[in-house]
Amino acid sequence: MKFNNSQLEAFYTKPNPEIKAFLVFGQDEGAIREIFFKVSQMIVPDLTDAFRVAELNPLILKGNASALYDEAAAISLMGGRRLIKVDGADESVVEPLLMFLDKYDGDSFVVLCAGNLTKASKLRKLAEASEKMAAYAAYADDKEALRSIIAADIKEAGKTADFATISWLADNLGADRGLTRSEVQKLITFAGAEKNISQEMAQSIVGDGSAASMDDLVYALADGNFAALDKVMARIFAEDDNAAVAIVRAAMYHFQRLHLTIARIAEGASYFEAAKYLYPPVHFKKENAFRAELRLWNTAKIERVLRYLIDTEIECKTTGNVPKTVCSTALLNICRLAKK
Repeated sequence: MKFNNSQLEAFYTKPNPEIKAFLVFGQDEGAIREIFFKVSQMIVPDLTDAFRVAELNPLILKGNASALYDEAAAISLMGGRRLIKVDGADESVVEPLLMFLDKYDGDSFVVLCAGNLTKASKLRKLAEASEKMAAYAAYADDKEALRSIIAADIKEAGKTADFATISWLADNLGADRGLTRSEVQKLITFAGAEKNISQEMAQSIVGDGSAASMDDLVYALADGNFAALDKVMARIFAEDDNAAVAIVRAAMYHFQRLHLTIARIAEGASYFEAAKYLYPPVHFKKENAFRAELRLWNTAKIERVLRYLIDTEIECKTTGNVPKTVCSTALLNICRLAKK
């Protein structure tokens, strides 16, 4: 069934027991991640619980109709409801999802997130039509919604800011909810004991450097540019020592975009025909770099990288490991693969 904003909020408060799966998709990556996390945490509050949480990549589900059902039917060794997360869902998950919805009658829950799905998408159609599944489309927040989000985060932190400051932030942070909240949290941290956040303070602190840095990182990685990768990775970790998982996911997202484009070109599409399916579109400043990377990679190499990145994220979350070291090692290994 198709959820609107009020239905989503109601679902957070009182989930419908008939719903066994949830799909969030759209154009706002930040909102998608936020909703994906909140719905997941509704089912299992501790998402690091390996006994109750399983993560399946679409590559694992492709051509394996029973994989999702089998994972849902597995019994948690420590008891409790189980959660199956599918990040980067696409049309390949439709068949396993159909089998799960038709045959599974336990209490395990499946949550999926995807990019922008058109109305013709089989996955979107299934999620919106099924009475056992919910679907929510996350599109970029308008200015009024952004102002409300920013004001709520500032208030929750025990700070104040006037309307002019909040409006300036909404105008300058862009429409991605995740990036907006990240920058607002940076501003709140900088304010320290200062109760009021002024527009002058906001203008001196807030910027778009973190997003640009991550973009630079994934392009250096896929291009096989060791020097650039090392430099950008050092800059990101200097700003946030806990950025390992975010880096791995950014890399995974970039390689998924390459994979999709290469697959469509292999089917006979031109580059421009294949690229129109990407959202957000490739930035014009990165167009040449992206096209050069298409020549460096093939589907087999990319699928190998995606499996490696899945394992890397798991290693980053494993107690006893140093996420920064795990992430850095993995990215350097992938960088070497680019030129092979």
